[in-house]
Amino acid sequence: MVSAGFVILSSVILGIVTAADEYLPFDRTKLGPNSVFEQFDYEDLDHSPWKPSVASKYDEATKETVQYVGKWAIEPVSVYPGYKNDKGLVLKTKAAHHAIAYKLDQPLDNTDKDLVLQYEIKLQNGLECGGTYIKLLNAAEDYSLFNVDTPFQIMFGPDKCGANDKIHFIINRKNPKTGLMEEKSLATPPPSREGELTTLYTLIMRRSQDIEIRINGNVVYAGNLLDEGTLTPPLNPPKQVTDVLNTKPLDWDDREYIPDPKHIAKPDDYELKHKWMTIPDVNAIKPEGWGDELEPFIEDPLASKPVYWDDEEDGEWIAPDIPNPECVDLPGCGKWSPPTVPNPHYIGPWLHPKIPNPSYQGEWEPRTIDNPDYYEDSTPSNLDSPIGGIAFELWSMDTQILFDNIYLGHSIEEAELVGNLTFKPKFELEAINRRCNRPKSKYEPSPPPPSFDDLVLQADSSSTVWQFFKFLRLLVKKQTLEAKDFYYQFFLNPIDLIITHPVKFVFYCIGFTTLLTFMFGFGAVVIFVASNWRNPPPPEKIYQDGETRVMKNTQIEELSDVEVEEIQEVKSSIRKRK
Repeated sequence: MVSAGFVILSSVILGIVTAADEYLPFDRTKLGPNSVFEQFDYEDLDHSPWKPSVASKYDEATKETVQYVGKWAIEPVSVYPGYKNDKGLVLKTKAAHHAIAYKLDQPLDNTDKDLVLQYEIKLQNGLECGGTYIKLLNAAEDYSLFNVDTPFQIMFGPDKCGANDKIHFIINRKNPKTGLMEEKSLATPPPSREGELTTLYTLIMRRSQDIEIRINGNVVYAGNLLDEGTLTPPLNPPKQVTDVLNTKPLDWDDREYIPDPKHIAKPDDYELKHKWMTIPDVNAIKPEGWGDELEPFIEDPLASKPVYWDDEEDGEWIAPDIPNPECVDLPGCGKWSPPTVPNPHYIGPWLHPKIPNPSYQGEWEPRTIDNPDYYEDSTPSNLDSPIGGIAFELWSMDTQILFDNIYLGHSIEEAELVGNLTFKPKFELEAINRRCNRPKSKYEPSPPPPSFDDLVLQADSSSTVWQFFKFLRLLVKKQTLEAKDFYYQFFLNPIDLIITHPVKFVFYCIGFTTLLTFMFGFGAVVIFVASNWRNPPPPEKIYQDGETRVMKNTQIEELSDVEVEEIQEVKSSIRKRK
């Protein structure tokens, strides 16, 4: 009944998928006249406004100039599609540099407006290492030579390689002091989202300078561009900077505490309590027979100056010392001194008592001055120039990365409308498609083996003899499982296992040796029987003297009648000689 219900439910779900997965383009009339929406409704890449770059760039990693040889295509989804014939821009080449740009019909000015950028990413083969971010380019006549050095206003999107995973937000701002563009990026970017289904990324930059990053409609980052710590390097330079010409005065007193001048002298018991960690043992007695008058070491009388020794270069030669042989039988030689023992009165080193320094001036810090390079950028949402194009400039180790439903405009409501009418239903259809068509795991989990008690309970009790054989079978199975468990534990940690279960280890060793002996013996018997069966005993031959002798069967089969008679004649002549 459950299986039948599941089949019916699956059929209903599949029917829904089949009936609802027909692709219909989004109605662009629902968007404002200045909004940009790209759904890739083109026959192919050649019939689209997207133009792959033919430029090159200098690769800092390889120190070489490389070409953008990565291929692009506009094609339907190939992995868990939601809608039929729903196309997207697909990155096709593995481990290659890709660049492609789309020139807007008219530049987009964001002065005193909110900026919203939204697009979809589908990692059809996953993402091991590579970027999937998008760039908003400055206005230009032609993007055919678009590369990494092409000026852009904003870069947004995921970038992942191994453990390094983040969503970029980079804004280019002009330094009014130098006239150069400077890249400002998020100091703490959020991580990206992985998976086999489409992911929707949204960037919102409000005219209030608040910024939001959303994934599938959920806010994963929020902040304000003017707040300290949001961007790195900071959006605005500091107002005050350290005066590098200001140095610490020689008479500056930064000692917070000084020794108390009233307690400069050391205490009377300084040596006993603070200096001597050990003292001579007063209870020690000099051993009897100590050689006070003897030196413990004397010059070696047998030593002589080496031939190569030069007094002018090497100095005066001195014979090496050796232990005094007269001290061998004595407890010691030389001046005797008692051994030392720990000083029971020692309490540690003595420190001068300190008092607050009446002349303390505090920690010295160089003075600050007004920053000559200071400027204030209070409206970074007002981009330095209008947006003239949308582009991808990527390198990836993976292929089949699909981009779709790119929205660029000034309305958060329009971006949410696009997401609800395009991304949300497609995501739900992709999820159903994956549930219904996900391939089975290569290694399905297997249930654990039944315990011995479970096997006993399952035994058939119809007859005593049958139950006895069942018991033997279960007992053998139990012992086999225990032996396998012992085998695996032995290879994991043999020393601990032998120490913990010595009896079991000896038992298994004996059993294993007995089994090997039986197997080798049985094999030897089989080989012996087989060899005798293939080579039967040689036939007996009755000679003229009436004796019966056995000859090698191979020789008899090969000999002719003449050869047999010759052998008989030789035998007869031998008997006559005897």
